[in-house]
Amino acid sequence: MAEGANEMLTNCKQLKLQAADGKRYLTDVADTEQLFRIIQSIPSKKAEPFKQWLTKKCAK
Repeated sequence: MAEGANEMLTNCKQLKLQAADGKRYLTDVADTEQLFRIIQSIPSKKAEPFKQWLTKKCAK
């Protein structure tokens, strides 16, 4: 596993979201800025469309 891949984001928040079993569980969530930083850290050309999409969403 890549270094740091199993570590939680320091600014990660948790929300109770409903799961398939109908129960609500604390789930790690990230805001737009955090998502962009995660995507930027992915060394793949396949990540580029996500960066562009997120950039457009942030501009609105």
